[in-house]
Amino acid sequence: MSKAASLAADSLRDATHIVLRGLPKAATSRDIQRAVMQADVKGVSEVSIYYRHFRPTGKAVLTMSLPDFTRNAVHRLQNTRILGVRPEAEPILSPEKMLRKSEKGKPFEATGDGPSAGVIPGKTVSLSGLPGRTGIDSIYKLVTGFKLESRKNQPSVQVCLIPEKKFSLFSRFCVHLESEGEAQRLVRALHMTHYKDLEGAPLIKAEIIY
Repeated sequence: MSKAASLAADSLRDATHIVLRGLPKAATSRDIQRAVMQADVKGVSEVSIYYRHFRPTGKAVLTMSLPDFTRNAVHRLQNTRILGVRPEAEPILSPEKMLRKSEKGKPFEATGDGPSAGVIPGKTVSLSGLPGRTGIDSIYKLVTGFKLESRKNQPSVQVCLIPEKKFSLFSRFCVHLESEGEAQRLVRALHMTHYKDLEGAPLIKAEIIY
């Protein structure tokens, strides 16, 4: 066996995660969980959409309860369809391996990179398309009436950092809600509405992080 083949075999034997590539960016963790159940894939304990700067990348990370399940899971996942697409499935030792060099060592939540963007999936809403100079106080006013999560030493609304060497005329914020139902209610209220209800103002895009 060649050295490369030996390393690949070791990776498959020890891997406790599987990365799915080529997914529709509209796919949610629940879509993937449904496909996992239909394909009778055993040993999957968690499914997370993989984000970069709080945007879905078309990838997802599956956490396996034991590496013993990984080989068969990879085989089954390569022969299933998720929202009409057949993904590429690859075993990995850790999601950290997927980060760029510039991203390593930083908390996921600070950058919006990694599985579920480093936040609580289903209860966090990304608000984008806001004017570049929008202050965090304006967002708190915008979400008045919604039940925000009480976070120890962490704000319920945070500014999403712009990636290094990038420029944007718009701002992005993350809002941490008390429950999944409250996150869904916020999206229904704000998605594709004009900022401050002003005609000609930018349209807000509100998306739940999965």
